[in-house]
Amino acid sequence: NEYNFFPPPPSTPQLTATHSSDSSYHTTPHSSLLNTVHLLDIHLNMATKRLLVLGGNGYVGQNICHVALQSTSNYLVRGLSRSGPPSTTPNHITPSMDKVEWIKGDIFDKSAREDALDGVDVVISCIGAFGSNEFMQRICGDATIEAIASAKAKGVQKFGFVSSAQVYEGSAGLSFPPSVPMHGYFQGKYRAEQELSQVFPDGYVIARPGFIYGPRTTPMGVLPLQMIGSPVSFLGTELGPLSSLIQSVPFVGKECSSMVPVESLGRAMVESVGSEEKRGVILEAEDIRKF
Repeated sequence: NEYNFFPPPPSTPQLTATHSSDSSYHTTPHSSLLNTVHLLDIHLNMATKRLLVLGGNGYVGQNICHVALQSTSNYLVRGLSRSGPPSTTPNHITPSMDKVEWIKGDIFDKSAREDALDGVDVVISCIGAFGSNEFMQRICGDATIEAIASAKAKGVQKFGFVSSAQVYEGSAGLSFPPSVPMHGYFQGKYRAEQELSQVFPDGYVIARPGFIYGPRTTPMGVLPLQMIGSPVSFLGTELGPLSSLIQSVPFVGKECSSMVPVESLGRAMVESVGSEEKRGVILEAEDIRKF
């Protein structure tokens, strides 16, 4: 199956005209259809980039879709996830979700993945999950790695990836032994980063946030994650010597200083993948918070 961002335009009708006594030409009612086709052509030309968000119906993915649709880059947005459209969304981004082309498919299904990539210029992967270490290696690493290969084959220009603040050389998170919980999460993200930087050396954007906060909808209601993230972020970044002391604590310090608003993460990813610069970009939490 192939997916199209727009249905094919209607065939152009034959335009007829009548000659009046004042020597001017008047089009028949067929011209209104021509005007519609013309406006569609203008809209297609204005839509300069086609964006695929992997895991687009999740908490981070929804916000990235929303930001892309609100941007001045005239993105056409497509979301790929196993369950299709999101079942719940925060009220302020719900209208945007109706403008996304939602595709229900498994990221590990090569044919579904390649169909979703048809006509796409830019990809952002928000795929990630918690579970056993083996499960996290597969979801946080293998899923994006396979998508990177397919995107390259399809001629995608840029690829963005939401990684983790704990993924950097010498981090405490990457030093966890395989038996420790979260080992698979960080190692999976690390492997995906490495693959992305090799396959898209001049077209990758890697974001490394810690805890991501903002309104998050669940079947039980809205979780105001900003009530946790915002004060802890302030404690870890804005209190001078005290913040420096907190940051010196292995693992915990990095988490406290790397919390970011979900809106900032969305803007950071969308604006960075939309840049015409041909270079790889790594966005640390401090960089993300500037957006």
